[in-house]
Amino acid sequence: MFKNNTSTLVGASISWGLVAAISPLAPSAQAITFTYTGTTVDGLVFNRPVENSSSPPTAIVGEAVPYSSFGFTVSAPDSYVFQSIANFDNFTVLYQNSFNPIDSVFNAIIANDDNPLTTNTISGFTTALNPGTNYFLVTTGFESSSTGNFTNTISGAGIVTPGTIAAVPEPATILGSLAAFGYGVYSRRKSKIARSVTKKIF
Repeated sequence: MFKNNTSTLVGASISWGLVAAISPLAPSAQAITFTYTGTTVDGLVFNRPVENSSSPPTAIVGEAVPYSSFGFTVSAPDSYVFQSIANFDNFTVLYQNSFNPIDSVFNAIIANDDNPLTTNTISGFTTALNPGTNYFLVTTGFESSSTGNFTNTISGAGIVTPGTIAAVPEPATILGSLAAFGYGVYSRRKSKIARSVTKKIF
């Protein structure tokens, strides 16, 4: 049986304007930037994937790392720039169609630890997205002790619409499936979303 699990969001905003590329693949010049903030403190845990350059991750780490999941869709096809700035050593993973924390490489498109490589509190990537597809941006830490607050931005030609909820198994199901990893009891947190929309012309 499955329950809906939302990420912990403090606020969100949308801005229109010119953006600078943080990757060799840049979004459209007239990009729309969606920004939201959240936390991984006291979050659910999973065995996060291992970064695999620009290819989908195929391996996982062997420790429980807290995460926050954000579901969304986009209104137009483009190469979208993702950036996560945190007060901890963060790590980001993008999934399409669905996100299952028990199998963290399934449906994973791309993952990143540090972008740029010399900064361990900034994570991000650029990848192509299409309308009509559900995406899930998972913000987590490099290791189990890496937790804190973050601000994420998604920039591209389309409008980012939040609200797609990741289906997460009941805690009892998760514990049974992850027994081999020696996990304890998962904590489930209520989420709150305070959304504001602003328009900026650059």
